[in-house]
Formats: sequence, structure tokens, C-alpha cells
Amino acid sequence: MRIFLVRHGQTAANQQGVFCGSTDLPLTEQGVIQAQQVAQWLAEVPFTQATSSELLRARHSAEIVLGQRALRIHSEAGFNEMDFGDWEMCHHRDLQQQGSDAWAAWVTDWQNACPAAGESFPLFSQRIGRMVQQLLTDTAGGDRLLVAHQGSLSLLLAGVLAMPAAGMWHFHFEQGAYSVLDINEGFAVLKVFNSRALWQPATRE
Repeated sequence: MRIFLVRHGQTAANQQGVFCGSTDLPLTEQGVIQAQQVAQWLAEVPFTQATSSELLRARHSAEIVLGQRALRIHSEAGFNEMDFGDWEMCHHRDLQQQGSDAWAAWVTDWQNACPAAGESFPLFSQRIGRMVQQLLTDTAGGDRLLVAHQGSLSLLLAGVLAMPAAGMWHFHFEQGAYSVLDINEGFAVLKVFNSRALWQPATRE
């Protein structure tokens, strides 16, 4: 099984540098262009399955990447970004100035803290962990498209590569790029990371 990992295109939250997990924002004009660029680079990939998170920015990006392929996109809540609760659409500078206990706890121990009224990292990690196990135990082959988010993709990649959760910080998924992961009998190999080149299957084995 070969999985093409794509982060959704730019949103207004990305432009502003604010927390955005469950907030369902559309792509900006630049975000659409980024997805179109990925579509061009992956135009020759014979996708057999397409999955995105439930959020609009990921679903729209997946639709653009697929183009005219007659393939239904499966929306999977398990790949949604972490829900930042009361921190949604807030900048970290504002949270620091507010001096909230939740922010102080996050800075001190992000792996066990929880944004105010949001999803704790342990729960987020468990959710992505279930997606990791599904992928590692899936025996079907083919080329698959997965469009999701920085947090969910980086934690997913750390998981399939048998790294601890903190390993997610090693993987910054750029917008307007794609990565390729091969999984064979439960063993994962990262073949390409943040590529902006035409994928040519015959030369990429």
C-alpha cells in the first residue's frame, strides 16, 4: 500500500498564525492554488482510495487533488485536527498575555495538558493511534490519497514509524506539497517528504 499524504491548502487561520483545529474554515485563494499544484504533480497516480478529514479545508483540497477521477472521497473524523476549544482562532501571544492556567499547563506539559474546553493531547493521540493501527493492519494494496492537517499527519507519521508522540515535531508538513508513505505487512517506509515534483511511478519504486 502506498499512501500520498497531503496537508490541506492555506486558510485564513494559517495566514494569521492562530490555533485552528475544529473551526471549519474554507481555503483561501492561495490554498486553492496550492491544492491545484499538488493535483498537477500527482496527475498520473492511479488512486484506488481517497480519504480526508471531515473538515472543509481538507475535503476541498482532496477534491481538487483528485480532479476528474471518478473516486468518492471518504471523510474520516479520526483524521480531524486537534480541537483547541476556547483557543480556536486565538494567537499564542494573546493566550500568554491572558495568563490562563490552561496555557501555563500546556507550556509546562503539552503531552498531558488540555486546551480550555478542548481536546486533550492524550485523547488526540489515542484517536490518531487508532488510525495508525488501521493503516498498519490493512492488507489491501493500491495507491491512496490522504488529505488532513499538520497535527494529525505529523502524529500519524510518527506513529507508523514507531516513534514516540514527541516525534511528531520532526515532521512539518508544508502546504502545496505531498509526501509518500509505503506500508507493507505492517512495516512503514517514508519514501518522499514535502515534494514539489512530478510523481513518476515508473522511476519511483
